[in-house]
Amino acid sequence: YSHGDIRGVVDAKYKTIHPTANSPQGPQREDLYQMAAYLGRFVPRNHENGWGLLAYPHDPARADISWAEQGSPWSLDHNTKVLFASLPHNSAGAVQKVKSLIAKMQGTEPRWRAQT
Repeated sequence: YSHGDIRGVVDAKYKTIHPTANSPQGPQREDLYQMAAYLGRFVPRNHENGWGLLAYPHDPARADISWAEQGSPWSLDHNTKVLFASLPHNSAGAVQKVKSLIAKMQGTEPRWRAQT
């Protein structure tokens, strides 16, 4: 949130970000459509820099960073970006990475507010 407006949306995925036989491009098209719908619903159109984060679990068997994460952020339009990230399995590492990605997208350190 910023001044009462939703600035971004995080969606956790429980599948791989890397290409597979079922998803040769890596992230599934349905995930992108879902994020676009979330952003269209929750982030005001007049906002300068709305963003979405599709967060996937890190695959310890893969040493490489997926092309989707390397190419982040992707632009949906001139005001909206989508990031892809693989998150560590430990909570401290995952929280730190999410915080740094949000700060990057906002251009400032985020203000954290507990959501219930």
